[in-house]
Amino acid sequence: MGQNHVTETLLNAFARDKIAHAYLFAGPRGVGKTTTARILAKALNCLKNDDGNPCNECQNCEEIASSRSMDVLEIDGASNRGIDEMRNLRELVKYSPVNAKFKVFIIDEVHMLTTSAFNALLKTLEEPPPHVKFIFATTEPNKILPTILSRCQRHDFHRMSSGDIDSGLKIVLEKEKITIDDRTEHLIISVADGSMRDALSLLDQMTAFCGDKVEFEQASKLLGIIPNALFFGVSDTIRNQDKKSLLKLLYESHSKGYALTEFVSGLNRHFLSLLICNADAGEELIEMPDEVRQRYSEESQNWDPKDLLRLTDQVTEMESKLKFMQQPKVYVETMMLKLTEMDSTVSLNDLISKLSEVGRAGVGQQKPAPPQATLFNNSASAKKGDRAEPVLKDSGAETGGEKGGEEEIEKKSVEAERGGNRLQKVQDQWDEIIAAMAQNGTSLSTFLSHGEPQSMAGKRLIISFPKKHKFQIDMLKKNVRKIETTIEKIVGEVLRIDFIVSENERDEEQSEAEDNPVTQRMVKLFGGEIVE
Repeated sequence: MGQNHVTETLLNAFARDKIAHAYLFAGPRGVGKTTTARILAKALNCLKNDDGNPCNECQNCEEIASSRSMDVLEIDGASNRGIDEMRNLRELVKYSPVNAKFKVFIIDEVHMLTTSAFNALLKTLEEPPPHVKFIFATTEPNKILPTILSRCQRHDFHRMSSGDIDSGLKIVLEKEKITIDDRTEHLIISVADGSMRDALSLLDQMTAFCGDKVEFEQASKLLGIIPNALFFGVSDTIRNQDKKSLLKLLYESHSKGYALTEFVSGLNRHFLSLLICNADAGEELIEMPDEVRQRYSEESQNWDPKDLLRLTDQVTEMESKLKFMQQPKVYVETMMLKLTEMDSTVSLNDLISKLSEVGRAGVGQQKPAPPQATLFNNSASAKKGDRAEPVLKDSGAETGGEKGGEEEIEKKSVEAERGGNRLQKVQDQWDEIIAAMAQNGTSLSTFLSHGEPQSMAGKRLIISFPKKHKFQIDMLKKNVRKIETTIEKIVGEVLRIDFIVSENERDEEQSEAEDNPVTQRMVKLFGGEIVE
């Protein structure tokens, strides 16, 4: 059912007598791969018909249908995945069929076989006896060795459409005499997600719970389905930015036991349905009961499609990150409140139009800008000999400007005085700082002793070095954190240090004179001092 491209190919193969020796049926779960393999086995061994349609009445058809046939062996690839099982299969291949025309081997979930098992099967699969047919079924054909794939005729089964599942359910409902409403049937089709087997399993579970009459409320309660009314309420609170009502709905969802993953996934589908219905004739593209489809169509008119796109992006990101969160409930509530803070989308064209209107409206109301006061004449004009135009100033503005200038000058002088005091404090304790640096290494203490605190700007201390010691700056920069920590302990202030090379030649010459061994020896012997 729902796989016409496969059934027509197989029927044509029977009609032309072009039956392959190995088939591979690949596709999603619950779409009829194993069932088709069994029907193909019956068609190959049917005693009455040889056109691909088994009679289901002869001895071979009955034995295959009841799994009693000795010539049709169905093997589970997950349980018989080793090389020993494949060796036993190779031994069975040698024997002719007992009652049937062909000995058929159906291996389900064939991708579970090991590499060694595939290799053991390879030669037999390439040149099987004429009385042997292989049928493989798998949901993951990408895991099968290419050497195996190249020796099989592959048929890909598709995900079943909603109409195919609906037709299959109606056949079962009629034969089992079960009453079910359209909403519940759409619910089963939606949850089954393209799998006929899942749809039949859900129907079986509902009949066990509800009996021969299945109602939507009971089915929703059984499956834990979150009602659409809750999602409509959540979207309304987000659009109206009503945080209080949103928190109430989230609490209601949590108190009823709805899983957070199901809530976020359902909300994502809800916004997607609104986005689809927002398009022209979009309501025809969503698979829902008529009354629900009508409500989505009406609600979508209250939304801007750009806002729905942004919300869908946010909820999709929330859904992907939810499984990694240690506190998923807190994360979901926080993100939902974040959605209420999102403003409506404004297109670029609308924004430009509004700005243009504001600009046009303000043109007639603008006053001429007052002439800007300048403190100094333009230097270029002065060089040319032009006379600067007099500037008219308001007395109050001038007074305010002079007052502001005085305050600024006074502020700068206070800051300069404060910086000078802090620099003096560092200079007074410089020898103590150098001695403390000896704990971090004698070389660092020696290198730092050649420097001198020169200036301070805010939290920045500038230490200058003579040119002859500039190579030592690189070593000090690598240990600047140790120096800053030492200064903080002694001075009691957090400072950041910059090292510079002194450009003062006189200081450099004086430093060279002081460092000269002869000069130092003379000073020591005679008790003198070096003066400028």
